Amino acid sequence: MRRYGDNNMRANRNPLSRSRDAFTMIELLIVIVIIGLVAGISLVALRAARTFTGAAVVRQRLDDIAQCVEIYKQKYGEYPPDCSASDSDIQKHILKRWPNALKSGKVKEMVMIARAEMERGSGSALLFWLAGPDVGGTRDGFYADDREPIFDPADVDDSEPREQPVIELTYDSDGTGGGNYNEMGLMYKNSPIIYFRAEGKDGYFGKEKHTHGNGVAAPYMKNGVWYNPDSFQLVYAGEDGDFGLDAYGADEADEDHEQHEEDYVPRDLASGDQISQADRDNITNFSNGATLDSEIE
Repeated sequence: MRRYGDNNMRANRNPLSRSRDAFTMIELLIVIVIIGLVAGISLVALRAARTFTGAAVVRQRLDDIAQCVEIYKQKYGEYPPDCSASDSDIQKHILKRWPNALKSGKVKEMVMIARAEMERGSGSALLFWLAGPDVGGTRDGFYADDREPIFDPADVDDSEPREQPVIELTYDSDGTGGGNYNEMGLMYKNSPIIYFRAEGKDGYFGKEKHTHGNGVAAPYMKNGVWYNPDSFQLVYAGEDGDFGLDAYGADEADEDHEQHEEDYVPRDLASGDQISQADRDNITNFSNGATLDSEIE
């Protein structure tokens, strides 16, 4: 038996109520847009976190290398020559570290060997002085005979006594693993770590024409004053693998690029026309933040 009022109740129902179990097209679009926004924000945050982590790892590596360089100075009286040192600079350093080398009568040969070793790769100059010459693919320190500490690797065997390297080395063949050196020198993620030594009134020895990527590696100034004027600078190219443009802001396509490099002047972080975007993510042993961006005005 039908109860009184059933027809009225059916008549008063919302005719749209039957479709409320499903989403409308507009609601679906809104959900998709929100999911897209959240995903985009998450990717940006993840990328930033990875960059921050990578920069922190590089900074720690630079700190470790800097500590080894300071130990080197304590042991041998001065910082090692950098990639722009002249043959005279190298000879002076050899005789300061190994005064007995004069007795061998082979100082000039040692300078030639040191020069060849320092030019093996963009980051090899400091590696040579901290860890010795490459003999058979290994660097186990300089030879114990202080009259001839730098032998020609072709004329010695692996049994020749050696000193302990100043730095602990882990080999990394392609520069993408966890090691800290390979044939190119001291490395991180397939880019070299460049070392510049301060040198008296001239500031620094000079520049390094970086051949493993783009840009020119060089020591930095700010407001006309050198960073670390009494010690050294370590410079890493950052995530982009680019040390920066040449000193005059010329790019690789500029017809006068080579001439600009020959007329090199140091980059000043307070001068906007000398600093490129590629400089900003460089990491050094003197920047307050993880990257040079914190030092650029």
